[in-house]
Amino acid sequence: MRISLPWDVDVYATMGRHRTSEAEEIPSEMLQEILMKLPTKDVARCCRVSRQWRSAVRDPSFRKLHAASHAALSAESELLRVSNIGEVGHIGSSERTGVFSVSSGKAMCSVTIPHGYGLANICNGLLCFVDRDHNAQAPAVVCNPASGETLALPEAPPLSNEDDDYLFALGFSPPTDEYKLFRLSFPPYSYSSEERVDMDVYTLGDARGWRKDSFLSPSRPATKDYTLAPVLIDGKLHVVTRGWNQFARHEAAGGVLVLDVPAETSRTYPLPDNLGTYPYDNPLAFELKGRLCLAAHVLSGGRPKALRFWVMDNKETDDEKEPHWDLRYSFFVEAEHSFDISRPWSAWFEHETLCYTRSNTLHKYDTRLSIPDHSQLLKWNKQLQQTTVSRKWRWVIHQGYRPTLLSPHVFELSSSSQDETMMDICS
Repeated sequence: MRISLPWDVDVYATMGRHRTSEAEEIPSEMLQEILMKLPTKDVARCCRVSRQWRSAVRDPSFRKLHAASHAALSAESELLRVSNIGEVGHIGSSERTGVFSVSSGKAMCSVTIPHGYGLANICNGLLCFVDRDHNAQAPAVVCNPASGETLALPEAPPLSNEDDDYLFALGFSPPTDEYKLFRLSFPPYSYSSEERVDMDVYTLGDARGWRKDSFLSPSRPATKDYTLAPVLIDGKLHVVTRGWNQFARHEAAGGVLVLDVPAETSRTYPLPDNLGTYPYDNPLAFELKGRLCLAAHVLSGGRPKALRFWVMDNKETDDEKEPHWDLRYSFFVEAEHSFDISRPWSAWFEHETLCYTRSNTLHKYDTRLSIPDHSQLLKWNKQLQQTTVSRKWRWVIHQGYRPTLLSPHVFELSSSSQDETMMDICS
């Protein structure tokens, strides 16, 4: 929703350092009420209008309220490219990670994180970095790429079994306006049909610290693939899972684990029948118009023959109901060589367009042009050759980013230090 302002923001901002007179100033409460209805990027630009507007946007209380507003949460998601932009360090050292907007190609910020950290997932406008492989207790680092602000969260508790695998995910609870960090820990393999998964939860800013729970699961979260970040949709985290057996690292995808962030409960849903993927290739999960979508290759003779997009409809959440999977799109995939599992690939939905990238080619399909016909494979509308990224750079494209004014420092447990560390998002 866009509303008319007393002045055109961009035009007024180009007028230099001219200040409005006191008679022209809007009462601060009214100004913030107006700004609350604007998208995040427009609010940030309003900093250039005048000192009064700048002060209104900088107010920590306003930033927190706007982050939870309909204008911020309903914004269309954007794509980010997260890259390691320095030489890989040694254990105990730090690395610089760059966050880039895919649509503009511009760098948003550069974050210094400890060696071995990687992006766990994106939650609204916050990025969560965690130690992916070495230390399950290491404090997670939350970052707002729009402002460059970061905050290290409290250490997680020790694992019940030091040999367990683990997965972190940051979630948001719309009813309570709370951010929660989940850590799932579980055996690396098992001969049982189901195993217990420990779930440690920390509500950001809560002085009570971490709390522990557990649940039985028929499959284990996939942890080693950087492209399989948990997907947050409508207050629920969605995690692709794999089987429990002793060859778990080569087991075909097992299901979708759904964590209800407000209730802190879990359910595991089966994957679509005839998904088409094979043991070494996980389906990719992302949001498509408010629903979970899985992209999965179909192979023939060791080569990809097609790429299918399945959409999950789980409005029926009774114990007797299972989600319905709708095969929405199926594309022909041209491959001259054997399918190389070591090469990264990704898929996403943006501006009514399905996108798929593998190696250095970006494929696009405008979903408004035709109605899918599952009796034949679709062809991509457009193919673009992308610039090859240096192998020294570790990079992944992530979906689901929605710009926010929220400062991570509002979650600091020491309230006396919040004002001192609050950075200016308008600088």
